[in-house]
Amino acid sequence: MADSAHKTEVSHDTVETTQAHIGHGQDAHAEINPMEISGQMVVWTWVLFFITLGALYKVAWKPILGTLDKREEEIQESIDNAEVLRNEMAQLEAVKAEQLAEADAKSKKILETARNGAQEQAKAIEEKARDEAAILTENAHRDIDVSRALAEDGLRLKSAVWARELAGKLIDENLDDDKNRALTDKLIEEL
Repeated sequence: MADSAHKTEVSHDTVETTQAHIGHGQDAHAEINPMEISGQMVVWTWVLFFITLGALYKVAWKPILGTLDKREEEIQESIDNAEVLRNEMAQLEAVKAEQLAEADAKSKKILETARNGAQEQAKAIEEKARDEAAILTENAHRDIDVSRALAEDGLRLKSAVWARELAGKLIDENLDDDKNRALTDKLIEEL
């Protein structure tokens, strides 16, 4: 409680001192009307306004404008880069399409060449097979002709031998070997 009393006393002294200052200052301030416009106050207001404006221009406005200009340049640069990239992508797409068309044309040409080559090879194989078949047929005909000639010669010889034997039996005469041979040759020529 003693503290409360002491605080009340101190506050009371402070209030009295404040009132004394107010009372003392009322005489000095009694002449100034806050609603009244004075030329000195206008000048000081404009001076402080321009000082504040200059300080804000240096401290805040200039860096903000610099940052905004820098950001605008970065955005414009990004837009330009995007446009360049878009153009490059379009060129790459055109090159890609051209390369795909070339590859397609090359593959078609390769397929056509392979198809033609296969057809030519098939024709060559077919011709070779025909030639070989013709050769085999010709050889078979030759073999047949040779076999026929041999068979005919064998038949002639046997026919001559049979004819001689028959003639010998009919004639009942026995011819000697030279005569047999001469007679056989004559018969063969006649057949």
